[in-house]
Amino acid sequence: MKLDKSFKYFLYALALVVIGILLHMQVNNWNESRKAALQEYVIYNETFPESQTEIKEVINGIVRDAQTANLEGLTSLHLQSDKFTKFGPRRFERQDVNQTNESESAHFGSVENFKMEVKDLKIDVFGNMGIATYYPHVSSEKGGKQNAGSARQTLVFLKTSDGWKIVHEHGTMRPE
Repeated sequence: MKLDKSFKYFLYALALVVIGILLHMQVNNWNESRKAALQEYVIYNETFPESQTEIKEVINGIVRDAQTANLEGLTSLHLQSDKFTKFGPRRFERQDVNQTNESESAHFGSVENFKMEVKDLKIDVFGNMGIATYYPHVSSEKGGKQNAGSARQTLVFLKTSDGWKIVHEHGTMRPE
């Protein structure tokens, strides 16, 4: 008889412990969901002004490196990874990082007096990702012939331990 009462108390205590564990897990899951929703809200709504300034400096570096034909500088801004991609403006096909580096080296190595002005720059940052869109106005000389035009450009950045790196580029020349 005494064993039956002890066994009942054991079962009650065990049930209370199990209920306590289940409640703890439910509260923990709710708290994790709340944290994820808050983080998502911050990523969607925060402007990340410091990161925007850093990306703007990278774009200013692109302009300087392009105008001085600093090919190493231009190459160093790309994420050296199989995940890097580029579309246009000089080639229609998707390019990987090696093709992009070769294409940019060939282009900037063959033109003189290259000038670029960035117009209507917009930078959006989503945590460690950033998207910059702008209209580059460019002019150069190749083989004694003056060339000028404008385009639209999209750069997708990833913040790495080495700073912001371009993971995707898309450039489209404006039709004349």
